[in-house]
Amino acid sequence: MSDIYVTNSEPVHHVFRKRAKINRKEKSISHIETWHTILPVIDRPYAHWLRTQGSLTLRIQERCDKFTVHNVQNCMASATYDEAILLGLPARQKIYTREVFLYADDLPVVYAHSVVTAQHLRGPWHALRHLGSRPLGELLFAHPLVQRSALHFHATRPNHPLYQRAISALNILPQKLWARRSLFILHRAPLLVTEIFLPDILNLKK
Repeated sequence: MSDIYVTNSEPVHHVFRKRAKINRKEKSISHIETWHTILPVIDRPYAHWLRTQGSLTLRIQERCDKFTVHNVQNCMASATYDEAILLGLPARQKIYTREVFLYADDLPVVYAHSVVTAQHLRGPWHALRHLGSRPLGELLFAHPLVQRSALHFHATRPNHPLYQRAISALNILPQKLWARRSLFILHRAPLLVTEIFLPDILNLKK
């Protein structure tokens, strides 16, 4: 995927680097740097899902007979340290959080975690609060002005807070769960979307 630009001179992926640098003095960002722009060596079946460049929702819908979104919560919550960095906020500031599970043929296949500042929720991203059980992809990939950063990848493990939320829909405890995230920019307002891939995604139709 080519770099997408926020202005005439700055690629969106520079936002990740710049905000990490700004906050470096406050706290170690070693856990931030485990998110990779180049996909590490992983189990082959997950690779094509992680590298999907268009709408993940659409790709899942094309491979199942029944697609549903299970809305877990929509609320104001404290930003994690890495979320605060990427959104350019002080640590632990309150942000709007949307958490859902994507189900294919009644099986959970993706846990999605989206965060945006309260200011931008009232502004460019106001439609986010009205999505309900509709997939976020309908908004992100239908709006002509939404721009996307490069994908970042990470193998979440049991000590990761998003891993702990993702397994709530599972009957097993995988050693790791592969995740990806990216920033979606609308009128200079960033929305951070993290998607964690659950084991049953490998059982979808080819």
